[in-house]
Amino acid sequence: MKKRLCILLGLGLFALAGCGSNTTTENTIETETKEVQEATTKEALESTTTTKEKETKTVYGEKGTIGNPYSVSEALEIIGTSASFSNEKIYVMGIVSEKPYYDEKHKSYSAYLIDSDSYGNIQIYSGTIDSNAGKREIKEGDTVIAYGYYTYYQKKNQPELSGDSSHDYPTYVKIERTNTVVTPTYETKEDNGREIISTTIEFTEANMALEYNNDTTTWTKDNITVQFDEGTQYSWKMNVPYRFYVGSYMNISSTTQIKYILFETNSNYPFYKEMPITNGLMDISSNTSTYIFAKTGTKNIKIHNSNKGEVSNVAVKQVRITKMIVVCYK
Repeated sequence: MKKRLCILLGLGLFALAGCGSNTTTENTIETETKEVQEATTKEALESTTTTKEKETKTVYGEKGTIGNPYSVSEALEIIGTSASFSNEKIYVMGIVSEKPYYDEKHKSYSAYLIDSDSYGNIQIYSGTIDSNAGKREIKEGDTVIAYGYYTYYQKKNQPELSGDSSHDYPTYVKIERTNTVVTPTYETKEDNGREIISTTIEFTEANMALEYNNDTTTWTKDNITVQFDEGTQYSWKMNVPYRFYVGSYMNISSTTQIKYILFETNSNYPFYKEMPITNGLMDISSNTSTYIFAKTGTKNIKIHNSNKGEVSNVAVKQVRITKMIVVCYK
């Protein structure tokens, strides 16, 4: 009898032990499952949060509307150097830095825009004025908002809002006039701590004449492109100064911002101070040396040897250039 009771007691204890073991295992599995579920839930939440943040961002952030347009400097970053037209239009706000060109035929204005600190330079090419813009004309010093497709006009190294047969030309959607003309700032010869690169073009060098293509009007060396008026290409001869004829132009472009250009000329055929310049300021040192200091932030300077009568009380004349040194920022 005692033996049977002992056996029964042993079986009971074994059963209790088995129950405890199962309970422990179940508790362990339940705890691990809960931890996995919590970790999975945490990852899902983090993933959802990350995805949500990405979805709330537009391609260029929250700016770009008519109420919060891009500044000139911001637009320059967006435009880059691609010659292709953009797929979308953008709003850009800036100050008209000089007298705009009015196209009577198309009733449009081409204007250069800068920021209030004179930084940057974007051309709004052949833009028409919206009926709700606030003004019916555009003047130097106006603050405008332009809307249009953007591109980088590589021939002149010029970022711009423009158009073609497949893209609408830009529109001036807002024009404000303060009667205060912004005076642009120009670079100087003095070193301001930024690294520079200097490119020298010898107009009398034989190799330059050989590299020049008579079927085009441009010549490139290093980071500099010089574009000539079509009517002047026949003046390009080996071992003689470049003849900058009356009524023609030179367009000097760089892949980086220009600091200044130094021209060396024949003493009998120098530059004259009234010569019209876009994005530059002339300083004639002597009959053989002329500096043109670039407007701050520009990569392009255009020099026009005026036709007779375009500049009042000035005897316009041919300029003979032997050398030009273009100094740019790296």
